[in-house]
Amino acid sequence: MPISRENERLKAFKNKGKDQEEMRRRRNDLQVELRKAKREDQMLKRRNLAPPLGENNPKCEMSMADIIQNIHSAHFHQRLSATIAARSLVTDQNPLVDEIIAAGLLPKFVEFLDSFDTPDLQFEAAWTITNIASGTKEQTHAVVHAGAVPILIKLLTAGTDPRLSEQAAWALGNIAGDGPDLRDYVIGNNIVPPLLSLIRPDIPLEHMRTLAWCLANVCRHRNPSPALAVILDVLPAMSQLLHHSDKHVVAEITWAFVYVTDGNDERIQAVVDSGVLPRLVQMLGVQDPLILIAAVRVVGNIVSGTDSQTQAVLDSGALPYFVRLSASSDKKIQKEVAWTISNITAGTVKQIQTVVDAGLLPPLVEMLKRNDYKVQKEAAWAVTNLTAGGSYEQTMVLVDKGVIYPLCALLDINDAKVRVVLLGGIGQILEAATKFQRLDEIALQVEEAEGVDKIERLQNSPNKTIADVAYVLICRYFSEPQDEDTGNLNPEAREQAFAFGVQPSGGGAFNF
Repeated sequence: MPISRENERLKAFKNKGKDQEEMRRRRNDLQVELRKAKREDQMLKRRNLAPPLGENNPKCEMSMADIIQNIHSAHFHQRLSATIAARSLVTDQNPLVDEIIAAGLLPKFVEFLDSFDTPDLQFEAAWTITNIASGTKEQTHAVVHAGAVPILIKLLTAGTDPRLSEQAAWALGNIAGDGPDLRDYVIGNNIVPPLLSLIRPDIPLEHMRTLAWCLANVCRHRNPSPALAVILDVLPAMSQLLHHSDKHVVAEITWAFVYVTDGNDERIQAVVDSGVLPRLVQMLGVQDPLILIAAVRVVGNIVSGTDSQTQAVLDSGALPYFVRLSASSDKKIQKEVAWTISNITAGTVKQIQTVVDAGLLPPLVEMLKRNDYKVQKEAAWAVTNLTAGGSYEQTMVLVDKGVIYPLCALLDINDAKVRVVLLGGIGQILEAATKFQRLDEIALQVEEAEGVDKIERLQNSPNKTIADVAYVLICRYFSEPQDEDTGNLNPEAREQAFAFGVQPSGGGAFNF
């Protein structure tokens, strides 16, 4: 067989049916969970419940009928009082946003945004619009349909009142945070240049925090992600803010990097090329939980890219941080660490060796033993990626760290995909043991861990792939010597069989 074809065959089968997209798993299967992680994640939208520091919170109680009447008044003070009253209604714990929209008041607030001769009215209108835009998708769309976005973008840099600029950024952040359609609408109205022009040392801290959050929402959402040209425009400012002295600004902009790297390899490469990797890796050592979880996710996203992008993370010295983080009491951190390592062990044999040399195998084995299934699942992917793509020597190092018992214990979980992966990993371990004349020893460990009993029971699984792979394992390693007949196995089970050296009858033998 020509060498090129042999290499293609090895590439196709060595990873027991898991292609690169499978082994380098992105975050698609975690998106629902991540959306629910409100406390650890950056908020999509925010309501403004308080006035700027040092200022009073003017209130004016009016009935809805009086608000409607006064907001159309020719007298400034009546319009201002009505706007304050409306703002109070959308700022309360039970905001009456739908009532305000139904009364047809949004066009008037948008009109007031352009009243540069009455800055107090401008500000109250902007505050009201901000809180309406922080509501439901329908409420945010109502703000957009009223024509607020172009004027809000103008207010970012128009005038001398920093309160107004910050409130405009806040409202625009709420609109961009609603979803990819409104994010792209905001971008299409040219928010980026004025937003970036405000990122300078003389901007007040609270204002800078709002700008960083707004910038993160401009980078947010997938399907589709923001255009690459937009990302390239904002990356220099993002890189600058990553070194800001305020932890809240750093946290907001780190989430922006999470969103950018949660895309294709081209976007990941843009981040790598921006030169921020050393800083991102350094942030793996911070104590602040909001910054830390974001930093771990960014690095995890980057190693889900190409081998060269993974190598850039390794060259930046990330692994020692992950050794420490693997001992975290925070299960979210443990899960992220295991997920990140699983993407490194999906890389080259050399990259897998860096994981071994860093001392990460014992922590991975410990994660397999913990009673949190989400952590165990990610750790299972990490070790089975190693057995799938690593050398026999690396697999045996993993065995000697005690991986067999927790792997066998996890066969009880009710997750078909993970069960197939676990069975494949056990098969690859037994294949490696055969190469080192340790099959009897390792097979006994599997038996003592009740693995053989579980694998035998899985032969009766209603899932045909699980049943077939379990059958192959029993025939190959735990039965009297005989000719195994795998000719009737389904394609996925056949790939699993090939992966750990089973020869299908009547066909070509694939012994790796």
